[in-house]
Amino acid sequence: METFLYLFIHYGLPLLLLIYFIFKKIDNKLGLIITAIFSISILLLLYLWGQWPIVGSYYFRYLVLILKLAFLLIFYIKNKSISKSIKHSGIFGKIRSVLTCLVSLIIIFACVKVIFFNSNYNYETIELSFPLQNGEFYVSSGGTNNLMNNHVGEYENSQQYAIDVNKLNNLKSVSKQILSKKNESHFIYSDTVYCPCNGIIQEIKNNVDDNVISSINVSSKDGLGNFVSLKCDSIYISMLHLKKGSVFVTPESEIKTGEPIGLVGNSGFSQEPHLHIQASKFNSDSTLVGIPMKFRDRILSRNNLFKN
Repeated sequence: METFLYLFIHYGLPLLLLIYFIFKKIDNKLGLIITAIFSISILLLLYLWGQWPIVGSYYFRYLVLILKLAFLLIFYIKNKSISKSIKHSGIFGKIRSVLTCLVSLIIIFACVKVIFFNSNYNYETIELSFPLQNGEFYVSSGGTNNLMNNHVGEYENSQQYAIDVNKLNNLKSVSKQILSKKNESHFIYSDTVYCPCNGIIQEIKNNVDDNVISSINVSSKDGLGNFVSLKCDSIYISMLHLKKGSVFVTPESEIKTGEPIGLVGNSGFSQEPHLHIQASKFNSDSTLVGIPMKFRDRILSRNNLFKN
């Protein structure tokens, strides 16, 4: 059911909107404008939010832009052929218009939030070496609002600037098959994770089983999966969901930037192979808070690509 819903949101919803917009009988300009704004705002949000490499290819998100042009063309054609009246006939038409406007405003607000308020970094940052090599990588979760980063608001503050990273092939897909059920089908699975900074290993875990895709069967104490936590000066870096038995390092050992620490897996609270990386530090009140990470002077957020 979850797989079907995910595919429907990315592919079925835009198609249904297009069919509705083409065949819906609209007899006045106000109804046409409201319907167009509603449909195009949904497509814009889907373009910004959608995780297209997971359901096909990063290139597929540009199909949404083509659809937007199609909607504008249909709007132009219909606008020339319908009545100039902007009044709805009947109470139900007015109610429908008001509800559609309200939903459109909510969607537009979400788009504005994503475009203008997903990089609102008011805290210090740390420059790190990217922990994966030899490929092009896709950020499936990252940013400063909960629409684009599922770590914001749902987890402790130490994860608020965490990012999740997948690896892409030449077709810019994360796996050999769309929504594959095999860990091995994902291009990032078993990739080597490299140390992002000079530091000292603080803690590791290495004995948590990898999950089956889209299935999480671990206790809360193993929610991080297999992981490595290290201290770089006063900053704590954690890399989570590593492959069982793949961690190379031991606590209290020194490590240099670029040295291998483990392999990407699918352990803990993880539904597909990916690397979760976060940086955090202790405030003066001893609370651990996340801080943004820079890689080659870039702060990465959802739908960003990074070659290394």
